[in-house]
Amino acid sequence: MPLKEATGRIGALLVVAFLVEGCQLRESYRVAQLLVHRRGWDSVRVDVQFQKRRWPGQAEPVVPDSLQVLLLGDRYDTLYLGRARTIPVPDARLGDNERLLLEVCGWFGGRTVCDQLGLHASPKRVVVDPEIVYPYQGTTVRLYYRLRPRLERRRYDDAGWEPLPVQRPLQGYLLMGTEADPHNRLRVPLRTWEGVVELAALPAFPDFRYALQQQFRAGRPAIVTIEVYGGLEQPELLAAVTRRLRPKTEAERKEEVAHFASEALRQVVVRLSGRLYPIWLRVESWSFNPLTLQYVVEVSARWREGGWFRPSFRLFGVLTVNEDGTGATFRWVSGNRRAEERWHQQVETAVLPLDPLPPREMPETDEVVVSGW
Repeated sequence: MPLKEATGRIGALLVVAFLVEGCQLRESYRVAQLLVHRRGWDSVRVDVQFQKRRWPGQAEPVVPDSLQVLLLGDRYDTLYLGRARTIPVPDARLGDNERLLLEVCGWFGGRTVCDQLGLHASPKRVVVDPEIVYPYQGTTVRLYYRLRPRLERRRYDDAGWEPLPVQRPLQGYLLMGTEADPHNRLRVPLRTWEGVVELAALPAFPDFRYALQQQFRAGRPAIVTIEVYGGLEQPELLAAVTRRLRPKTEAERKEEVAHFASEALRQVVVRLSGRLYPIWLRVESWSFNPLTLQYVVEVSARWREGGWFRPSFRLFGVLTVNEDGTGATFRWVSGNRRAEERWHQQVETAVLPLDPLPPREMPETDEVVVSGW
């Protein structure tokens, strides 16, 4: 073939190749529309349309060879990856108004076309129904709490809130303060939804307790406010309760001493005489230690095993008992011959351990009586 003719054919092939490649470069794909439809918080229906355009022609709808839908949380954790157009959303375990990212990709031969859309999870809140006992077990150094949490989300139609069957770890604390000294507040960290807190272990407790004692010494009740903070991401105020505290009066302690003495001597008489008989008793003296929460009572008692003409038993001893009625003992000091003989027969040792004494019932009131402040 002549060189001139061969050169012409090669040139023509190059022109055709250039035109074909140019047409391919002008062929493009794009996402024409990406919409999501939601009837609730727990699913999303994806509506996506693709277009193909060849230059210089008009764009036309096109169906991809395959489709992929990806849903990500705000920490880029994968919530869904698949080909379905209606996808589940694990809303119950997502955060409050958590931001979500939806990505849809279509494959056309060797090309990939993607588009993204932002969504959000439902608004959520923590609701508590607190039960707070303070002072707990009669002392200001201990507090019991039970919060009874509920996780709720806003209904999709915005008509109130609905419960979620999910319980989250607690991130929160209590703030305790007195009305007399609102700036001196005690922060109590919480790790569980129920528990007993030993307030004495907190560094700020001595100042808080001092504020209580100042009120008590002045003869005034102490108003304590306990605020509950908690939440999903950042703790917020969930509830607040108020307690009105006061120490026991001298008259109330005298009544408590008389009650414990009566209950203790009933046990002593049953131990010595085999059954309960009417008892005449007298509290000679008593004291209370606010540090150990313990009474020490000197008491004398007399009883007869039968009628008026039977010889009587007389004794004098020391009752030691905690303010809650536990740890009770009765120590023999002296008595008449009959009581002393019976004591040596039935007890043998100088100290008789007693069963816990039932506490004296206090009348119901809005105030909380503090023990051993």
